[in-house]
Amino acid sequence: MKPSNRLPWRLSIFFTVLLLTACSIPKTKPQPVYYYTLDNKPLELSFPNRVPAVVRVERFAAGPPYDSQQIIYGDKGLYRNAYANFKWIALPGELLAYDLARDMQQCGGFQAVLTPQASSPPTHAINGFVEQFLEEDFSEPAQAALKVGITLIDTREPDPIKRILLQKNYSFKSPCEEKTPAALAQAMSAAAAKLNAQIIQDIHRCLSQTSSHTKD
Repeated sequence: MKPSNRLPWRLSIFFTVLLLTACSIPKTKPQPVYYYTLDNKPLELSFPNRVPAVVRVERFAAGPPYDSQQIIYGDKGLYRNAYANFKWIALPGELLAYDLARDMQQCGGFQAVLTPQASSPPTHAINGFVEQFLEEDFSEPAQAALKVGITLIDTREPDPIKRILLQKNYSFKSPCEEKTPAALAQAMSAAAAKLNAQIIQDIHRCLSQTSSHTKD
């Protein structure tokens, strides 16, 4: 073989050996992802009257990093991180909105309660914004920290100022049995139950007052 033809021949052998070596390297299996959701017991709420309102709970918006399915935990200061192979089954804003709508339907204090995807026109709408939805590792035990802002709107009112009937911020915490996503999901469910109970009572009180003023 001529010297001028040796280089392509050697390169061919080199790439063949490299390809066979790469194929022989065992491939690592991707780690499975585990998903968590909220699981609240039905609230024990009762009201003396049913307000004549059709309320739709809209999907809650959320600020970063809570506008994703990542399960967030934080230590002191501004440190934030996410569990690698654990996520919420849906966005925190969606979980909270559907959870609130379910509890409002079950309490029987409203003429009707619609979920976010409902097409029927409501008389009132609830908008929410998630400010906190994380595991706080600041102290022992860790805490599920939940902070949400709520706005109740009269959808029939054309005046943008008069449309807003209630605007309020809520903050609740619940202890975690351990620093794991499963324990956080349980603690966050307990915090969400407290949140829902307070929101429902406030909204029912507000709509009851509004209804009585309308009759007068």
